[in-house]
Amino acid sequence: MPLPYAQVGETRRIVSLHADEELKRHLMDLGFVIGERVQIVGTTKEGLILSLKGVRLALNRGLAHQINVA
Repeated sequence: MPLPYAQVGETRRIVSLHADEELKRHLMDLGFVIGERVQIVGTTKEGLILSLKGVRLALNRGLAHQINVA
């Protein structure tokens, strides 16, 4: 399922990235790699607040929809 459909407080595992190669590389550089766990900390009008590898970051919904989690 796309990352934005996960609930606040859930921790999910990244299973795929659906983007062109340049965007995939950018997401991977940020730490969004297959198998990595990501926690949804909160939401904003524009996107999600996430915890990934112990770091909190904000990701807009458009980018978040490119990340599938299980």
